Amino acid sequence: MKRYSIVFDNKCAACSFGVQTFKSFGLMDEDQIIELDQFQDNALACNVNPIRACDEMAVINNHSLEVSYGYEGYIKIISVNHKFLAAIMALRLVRILMNTFYIFLASNRRVIAPIQPSDSTCTPTLRKSYRLTFLFFMSLYAGVITYVKGEILREYQWFAFLTGWKLIAVTGIGWLLVGAFYQKSNKWEYWGHLAMIAGTAIFLQTIGLLGFYFFPNILWILLSMGLSDLIMIWMHYRRVKIIGENQKQTFVWWLTLHFSAGLLLLGYSII
Repeated sequence: MKRYSIVFDNKCAACSFGVQTFKSFGLMDEDQIIELDQFQDNALACNVNPIRACDEMAVINNHSLEVSYGYEGYIKIISVNHKFLAAIMALRLVRILMNTFYIFLASNRRVIAPIQPSDSTCTPTLRKSYRLTFLFFMSLYAGVITYVKGEILREYQWFAFLTGWKLIAVTGIGWLLVGAFYQKSNKWEYWGHLAMIAGTAIFLQTIGLLGFYFFPNILWILLSMGLSDLIMIWMHYRRVKIIGENQKQTFVWWLTLHFSAGLLLLGYSII
């Protein structure tokens, strides 16, 4: 009998990827994997807390039926075949850092990789501190890339009125307004989706910046901004549908972003 089995959120794309990784490295076999929405039918999972198992992967000792969760469970699985690596993972500093990172990803997974909910879909516990951290890092990433774009654009005659800080204001104020005026019960979920949408757009624009540095042409920046706008519309439409919000919110979001940006661009250009 194998030493451990796992209970994982099979409706989570990132969780399923992690399980497939375990299988590909020979750490788990198919008979050691239990899907969360069916775990109650498995005698091995009698001690599993379904709420915590939704937040963090549950690892079951097949002999004692003791259950570990999250990063602690990863250590136990890896210790079966890789004791030295498991010992490193168990070091206090490594444990603190990696466990924090694990919980950060686990608590934000529904906004990083959203799914269409069903009756059997569990809802991870909202950890506001980790959601705020996600919002902060996405905002910081967007701010840095936008500043760089603004400093490049100001070198061209048509955009000489811009600076890095001005472009941050042009592109950022609309997002702040949308977030500030959305105060429904699912606001933390929506804010997380907004951050992911913005982060994806900025990633595309980062590719445009790399293209500009290797082959200097303003089209890299302008086309990447145009493409990211289309991608954002599609992402917002899809995510609003997933959270059960009216698509009127997509129109409000898009109009707020572009109206505020247009006003600021006009103001900066005539001052």
